[in-house]
Amino acid sequence: MSILRNISLLATIILVITFNMGCERDDICAEDTPTTPLLIIKFIDVENGTEIKAPSELQVKAVGVDDIYPIGSVRDSILIPLKNDASVTDYELTIDSDTTNEETTANTDVISIQYTPVEEYVSSACGFKVNYEGITISPPVVGDDGSWIKNITIQRENVTDESNAHVLIFH
Repeated sequence: MSILRNISLLATIILVITFNMGCERDDICAEDTPTTPLLIIKFIDVENGTEIKAPSELQVKAVGVDDIYPIGSVRDSILIPLKNDASVTDYELTIDSDTTNEETTANTDVISIQYTPVEEYVSSACGFKVNYEGITISPPVVGDDGSWIKNITIQRENVTDESNAHVLIFH
């Protein structure tokens, strides 16, 4: 019986060593590894020009997608994804989106963001991330409800991180 136990223990040890030798440090993608960055849009008061102004009841939806993009409670900026497999992403930005409030009417503007997606190799465990170069934004498409976006300024043409705003929207 003790021979069977020794053989079983030896087999277990060999198995554990084999699994540990097959795993390298590069096989695990660290949590702090940079991934594909989101586009940061900061909202500015058009009257003041420098003061941050959160849009009222902002709702963000990609054109052609039924689901509303979750942005949390917006204060001064939002982070939204861009398409990795295309060079244009269109978003509907709607203010006063609370349809239960009869005193305000929802107002939607559509912005079209153009860019060049550039893949960057991170590691064997993390694969690739996509950066976006040469960001431009077409003037907002104004609906029947008028335009709430008054001006758009590009702060940083390349989206390579999420440290500062890339785009300023004045409203």
